Amino acid sequence: MTIEAETLTQLTEALAKRGLTRLVQVRFTRTPYRCNHKWTCEVR
Repeated sequence: MTIEAETLTQLTEALAKRGLTRLVQVRFTRTPYRCNHKWTCEVR
């Protein structure tokens, strides 16, 4: 699943909506990175 957000706060909120409230719960296939003024991360 790919998640995009304007800010890191929004990225954190998007992860929380999916029940991922702690970093240890998140399995990143690619760590958060900034591209075209958006934060993007890929999680399993």
